[in-house]
Amino acid sequence: MPPNSPPSAADAPLPPSPPSVPVLGHTHRLLRTNPLDWFTDLSEAYGDVVRVRIAGQSVIALSNPDDIERVLIERNQHYRKGGFQKLVTRSLLGNGLVLAEGDAWRAHRHDLEPAFHPDRLSAYARTIRSHTRSFLDGITTGDVIDLESSMKRLTLRIIADALFGVDVADDATELGSAFERILDHFERISRTYVYLPEWIPTPENLGYRRALTRLEAAVDEILDAHRDGSVDRRTVVTGLLESDSEWSRTELRDEIVTLLVAGHETTALALTFTGFLLGSHPDIASRAATAVRRLEEPNFAEAVADCDVLDRVLKESLRLYPPVYGIFREPATDDVLGGYRIPSGSILALNQWVVHRDDRFFLRPTEFRPGRWTPAFEQSLSLGAYFPFAAGPRRCLGDRFATLEAKLVLASLLRRFDIELVSEGSLDVVPSLTTQPRNPVRVRLTEA
Repeated sequence: MPPNSPPSAADAPLPPSPPSVPVLGHTHRLLRTNPLDWFTDLSEAYGDVVRVRIAGQSVIALSNPDDIERVLIERNQHYRKGGFQKLVTRSLLGNGLVLAEGDAWRAHRHDLEPAFHPDRLSAYARTIRSHTRSFLDGITTGDVIDLESSMKRLTLRIIADALFGVDVADDATELGSAFERILDHFERISRTYVYLPEWIPTPENLGYRRALTRLEAAVDEILDAHRDGSVDRRTVVTGLLESDSEWSRTELRDEIVTLLVAGHETTALALTFTGFLLGSHPDIASRAATAVRRLEEPNFAEAVADCDVLDRVLKESLRLYPPVYGIFREPATDDVLGGYRIPSGSILALNQWVVHRDDRFFLRPTEFRPGRWTPAFEQSLSLGAYFPFAAGPRRCLGDRFATLEAKLVLASLLRRFDIELVSEGSLDVVPSLTTQPRNPVRVRLTEA
């Protein structure tokens, strides 16, 4: 081996690992703490590559941007969605874009890309503004709202109308309950890494299956609306049906569910976390409100998209509280990251939550400081240091839509109301399918 050359996978040592107990490994540690806090502590104590064993699974946490870029970008074809991740989420997401691999993933992404082309954003903006206006019209000054549940109802209506051409207003409460039950299911798995196949009739699994059945009914309603001519405009579904690919009912189901889940859940969480942060920092909220109240029609959506103050607020919120707290991959063969051997079959955890709060990359990382997002600072960051929408070929397809939606909802809210935080204490979050607030985020909206 030439001097100073990197070790081969065969010669490299395994990553460091904290003390463990027989059989249980590190599972007992995970059960006693918030997984997000634990992975942060592991990174601080053992470095950028740490190996733990949870419920029989070998989990390797990465927190160095160079390693993250290697996995997501440079050698992305070498890393696939982990077997455990697929096992756990297959009943919900099927073989939709989040879980698909290889030719199936490329074909599906190709057929879905036109729906998220920048040319479509102006039409989506009108839909976003219409539903946001209806939501705000229902608020009286002084009202106290649960921000998370309110934003989830709003973004569900937006995504159903914008992408599928249907109105779910009458079903929003029932669908919201189904999504909540599904997220509870994944929170338990995220805390324990213990998975019981859904066919086992435990109370937990029965409740989860009932929620899936309700979600399946919503998919049937969307497909029926397209078959019977109720949808009179072009949607994601019509685009898929008109593509060169032959989409089966199962494939359509998987993509519709994936878009419903990813398309409303993460944006609602981004708005919830941003609302909390603005309510906690009235001075920053005042500057953001002043900026958006100066924006005028008829080009409000374009002005919001270009609003520097709003852009910095959202970027900083996504840094501190990324709706997706981690990305998971599995190496197809042994590899070397950070000088350590990464065995095939390991679960790689690329934690936005940990990296986004690392003081090597962000000064005073636990503080809400939108002003840090200058052009020079952004250029200094590597793609592996800030990746709320992932990175590389599998970067979130709907990132432009989600960003526009979050900015338009937030700007519309700040034009009408001031945000006063009612919830006391810090914002505690727990991992589920996404990053979930442990307790309700309650704010009072008063007339601006």
